[in-house]
Amino acid sequence: MLVAVPLAAMLLRPLEVFAFTFSDGTSTQCIAAGRAVAEVDADPGLAVGFTGKTVQDAGELRIVWNRAKLDALPAVMHDYIFFHECAHLRVPTRDEIKANCVGLKDMRAAGKAGAAVEAEIAAFYGARSEYWTRTLQCANANPAAPASGAAPQR
Repeated sequence: MLVAVPLAAMLLRPLEVFAFTFSDGTSTQCIAAGRAVAEVDADPGLAVGFTGKTVQDAGELRIVWNRAKLDALPAVMHDYIFFHECAHLRVPTRDEIKANCVGLKDMRAAGKAGAAVEAEIAAFYGARSEYWTRTLQCANANPAAPASGAAPQR
């Protein structure tokens, strides 16, 4: 979800990082508009209703994490949401299915997705989830098509 709000209004913790750590201990950066995207943790008292979201403040792009919710996710979802949020900034898009689609393509390209991982994501969303079905339809329609911008760097 791309949100244009002043970062000060979110009362972010001061630490900014430029790398996301996956559940297997490896890390990567989200690259959008030719630059590494900063990642920040939202103040735990104010991080309600989201796991991750993207913001733009004075031309700077950031991914804001609700660390408690992110860390509570199953490993596969913890990793997938990074690709989803990064896709919001790289494409850019506010469309959730498009961010899912591009994020899944990027996750596959990074070697972090495949049949077993995608089955776990499907189980997380539910066997009959239209949200996930539409994501797969998009990602499988033209799997070789590159996303706009640079893929996350490892």
